[in-house]
Amino acid sequence: MNYGPLDIARLVLIALQNLGLAATVGALLSARWLKGPAPGWQVRVSEKLASVFKTSAIVALLSSTAGFWVHCALMSETSLYDAWPAVRSMLLKTQFGHIWAIGAVLLLCAVAMSFIRRNRPGIPVQPLLWLAIAGVALAKSNAGHPVDAGILSLPVWADWIHLLAISSWVGMVLTATFIVSPGMSRACPTELSGGASYIQAMSDAATVALIALFLTGAYNGWRGVSALENILGSSYGLVLVAKLALVLVAAALGGHNRFFEMPALLASLRGSSSENQTRQLRRFSTVLHVESWVLIAVIGVATVLVSSPLPGTE
Repeated sequence: MNYGPLDIARLVLIALQNLGLAATVGALLSARWLKGPAPGWQVRVSEKLASVFKTSAIVALLSSTAGFWVHCALMSETSLYDAWPAVRSMLLKTQFGHIWAIGAVLLLCAVAMSFIRRNRPGIPVQPLLWLAIAGVALAKSNAGHPVDAGILSLPVWADWIHLLAISSWVGMVLTATFIVSPGMSRACPTELSGGASYIQAMSDAATVALIALFLTGAYNGWRGVSALENILGSSYGLVLVAKLALVLVAAALGGHNRFFEMPALLASLRGSSSENQTRQLRRFSTVLHVESWVLIAVIGVATVLVSSPLPGTE
């Protein structure tokens, strides 16, 4: 695979869009788990989650738009400055352009809805935002390799579930690491029973997401390589192996937290010992930080994977 400056720029923009999409999903999940009568730290975290959703949706929209422009410039072999005719033609005359436009409109709707005012802190109109983000993910799945089998075909639906699963996993870990855990560490020890239910819900959801990720990943991966010799004998297969290795590392870190750190943390959060809570939360958060960076690497490698030619088409 030979990448020029525009190819690299496109990959960076796609990765930013994927991270933005994951962060919106993580913010929505965290907001749901912190819903209900809340002490001060949960109110402050809910406000931050609303800001994270807005920012992430805007980043996803802008990076998607810029990435589409770069893609059109690459396809037409023109400069970015001269790419407008190609952009217009792509939007009006191609299936890829139509699908991208649908996703962009849904993202724009999500951005607009995130600014709706509400009487209490948090993310507004969450059911509608879930529908919009799910629609964006479906549009992305219909714009990649799976659409070769047809729009809304089984490979497309499998890729859609895969994308939602990885977005959920990455998003919930990122929001837990950089938003919720710091909020919990600054809370009064007697207010952290809600934190225990949040961590339990996050761990359960991560387990479900990981199962969905492996099942759909196995289906998509085998469909992509199509033969054992293509796993190590093609650039697509090698990138797939790199992605799988990183996912396994992240899964091992998550498993360590679930089975070794979480039981003691949950017990401390349901108690009132400040010193014990601080120590257990620090241990749990340290592993989360490492897992976060591994999952960011997964997003990067996955971006290269979906942009790589399938074996036999190189």
